[in-house]
Amino acid sequence: MFKFDNILICLDLTEMDESLINYANFVTETFKPKKITFIHVMDIYEIPEELSEAMDVSNKQLDKIIYEEIEEKVESTFKYKEKVNTEVVLESGITTEKIVQYATKNKTDLAIMGKKIGYMGKGSVARKVIGLFPSSVLLISETSTHSIEKIMVRTNFANPSFIAYKMAEEIKKYTKASTEFHHVYKLPYNYFPHQDIKAEKKLEKKLEPYINKKYNAFLKKFELDSNIPINFSIDLKGDEAQVMYNYAIKHRFDMVITGTRLKSKLANVIMDSTSEKLAGVEKNIPILIVKDAKKTVGFLKALFD
Repeated sequence: MFKFDNILICLDLTEMDESLINYANFVTETFKPKKITFIHVMDIYEIPEELSEAMDVSNKQLDKIIYEEIEEKVESTFKYKEKVNTEVVLESGITTEKIVQYATKNKTDLAIMGKKIGYMGKGSVARKVIGLFPSSVLLISETSTHSIEKIMVRTNFANPSFIAYKMAEEIKKYTKASTEFHHVYKLPYNYFPHQDIKAEKKLEKKLEPYINKKYNAFLKKFELDSNIPINFSIDLKGDEAQVMYNYAIKHRFDMVITGTRLKSKLANVIMDSTSEKLAGVEKNIPILIVKDAKKTVGFLKALFD
């Protein structure tokens, strides 16, 4: 269902690039892809005439300068140029549009993006890049470790959870990582406003049979191994992503994988809110947002054709 033959690394000419290229080293060593592409999109249209005169540089010259800068970064940091097909790509235009177009045309299997690069901020552009991207997206930060030994798979007992687990199984083939599901049970805060730790533990005990019943039904539906462990947390404040992330930090997971269900609203394509919040810049654990590529491409064609 998933492969890692063609990986796209999205750069933005900031300090984050070094972290991304170093992570590309780790990914190449781990997954043995056939091709690694480093892409940067110049989100400009042209240099104002007065500025170009002052700088003595044209748009064409600027393209060359930036391309050479990226090439130099890759040359000095990426260690596997002789072992894997490596390409540097410079595009100019709207970041979202260009990345999605390139990934679709070149059948990218996975994109790796920095959580703190310009188009991965907290605004609508970030949602569009991830939402419109035709395949899965891995988000890393400057502090992301080069290790995948313990994976958390978010589950809400629906099809995206199954898709996320299949990705975890594929990663396990390369890393031997352990995998467990995690479910966040949402309780209305209005009815449970004063839960201390003791009361919450008691509530967890009462909820456990109910969670296990739903989990067993999920395993049976998708014909999964009944020995896959599951843990759950309670969300009293309406922030599933933060509850899940706190659990991942506490229990030292190396990666959180979430499937996402795409939906459209007028001209926007958006993910479910938890996947979007997990992609937030303040989350340092690598977050892998997994999509069923065939369904996503079909969805995008139906939306934009």
